[in-house]
Amino acid sequence: MLDDNQSTTTRANEPVSPLLRPNEKPPGSPNVAGNIPVPSLGRRLQIPPSLPGAQAPHIHLPPSESAPGLRNSVIDLLFPNLPEVWPLALPKPTAERPEISLGQLQDLAVRYNPTLIAARANVTSILGDAVQAGTHPNPMVGYESDTVGSSGTRNYQGIYLSQQVVTANKLGLARTAANIDAMNAQLQVRRTRFEVLAQVKAAYFSLLVAQENLVVSNALVVFMDEVFRLQRARLKAGQAAGFETGQLRGLAELAKVQLVTAQNNYVAAWKTLAARLGLPLMPITPVRGRADMPVPVVRYEAAFARMLAVHPDIIIGRNMRSRAQVALKLEKVRPIPDLYVYGAFQKDYTTPGVRSTSYNTQIGVPLPIWNRNRGNIMSAQGDLGQATQQLARAQIELTERLANTFSQYETNRYQVQQLLNHILPDYARAFHGVYEQHQVDPDLMGFEGIIVAQQNIGTAVVQYIAALNQQWAAVADLSYLMQVETLEEMSALGGGSRLPAAEPIPPPPANLRTP
Repeated sequence: MLDDNQSTTTRANEPVSPLLRPNEKPPGSPNVAGNIPVPSLGRRLQIPPSLPGAQAPHIHLPPSESAPGLRNSVIDLLFPNLPEVWPLALPKPTAERPEISLGQLQDLAVRYNPTLIAARANVTSILGDAVQAGTHPNPMVGYESDTVGSSGTRNYQGIYLSQQVVTANKLGLARTAANIDAMNAQLQVRRTRFEVLAQVKAAYFSLLVAQENLVVSNALVVFMDEVFRLQRARLKAGQAAGFETGQLRGLAELAKVQLVTAQNNYVAAWKTLAARLGLPLMPITPVRGRADMPVPVVRYEAAFARMLAVHPDIIIGRNMRSRAQVALKLEKVRPIPDLYVYGAFQKDYTTPGVRSTSYNTQIGVPLPIWNRNRGNIMSAQGDLGQATQQLARAQIELTERLANTFSQYETNRYQVQQLLNHILPDYARAFHGVYEQHQVDPDLMGFEGIIVAQQNIGTAVVQYIAALNQQWAAVADLSYLMQVETLEEMSALGGGSRLPAAEPIPPPPANLRTP
């Protein structure tokens, strides 16, 4: 048996990892005989020099009894105060720039969002096509002269009129199909409107969560910094070890990194919201609302019924089947010949000295011998087969989306409630208890308990912000699927009579010590 300080050699059978820095020797170089020494346990647990920060010197503090002043100076050198993070000031409402509500933001989007403006313009375009589709062809009028000069006279001089008479109600069927296109275009405007409103809701909620993240991250920085300062004071008093203070300082630095990230996310969230309004240069404005406000109560059955009743994709699916039926009927009657009517009124100059009038008349139809429109009829039959399934496809796609969205809504709503009302308070109480117990009896409650308790709080905070963001993202998606504008309407139509009140945080037990 070998102890930790003994070593032996073994033949190198495996290649050395190439993931080394330049001029860095691999752990355990072969000796002259080609053997690689097996390092001791102490050397095996050393941090690889390739890792960032591995070159930091070990902590060696002078004893407090001989040189307390020198010891404190070394501690301050090793563990200085954390660098300040310039706080990002949230905008405050003023008389010139009051808080803006979600409804006002949606009104701005309806007015300025380019996607919605383009959809409304498309309706005008398709309405024009519908007007044009049922218009009769114009008559043709002109001047006509016949057999001029054949008898040394002007012969026949006059005017003519020709007209195509469209038969078999072709114009009516074309107008009906175009009107259905116009109806679908208006439904597309409604669909685009609620898509834009849902995007604005999602960006609005993301901004509220970003604000909450700023507040929470700043509080976490203050908390971590205070724990680090207390531990550094205990280190100076000889009540703690240097590695404990170093570990807490690292956690406090990570909290500051999280705060900087939260600040940048807030700015990005506002820019995203402004872009979705169609006003990308809009300055940061105070927004009314809170990320922890009550969430609309929605039942799946009510949301499903509402979606199938009013969603534009469902109505468009029904309309497309009707349009395909009309288009097929139109292609079937196209081989029925249209009438071509021609008439001419002329002066007769063929007999000198005698002037009279005459007229010509023609009525003709094309014979459907070669072109009987069979190809277009087959194509229209195929279009009808596809359109018949469009409603079913829309139902399937919307149902899948609702199922996934509702799962996200329920999961994150529950997670937010548990984190906010139970998990975070429990972790906070646990940390205070662990820290106090470590100060009273460090042998019974080791320092690792403090680290675990502090990391639990940080991890739960990150989970809370993520769940909060996902919860509101699901609410925005549900509002689109249900085709509602306000949260109150969503709650009323989703199975809830009103928005629920926020669940209060339960008080701690009377026998639990809280600082």
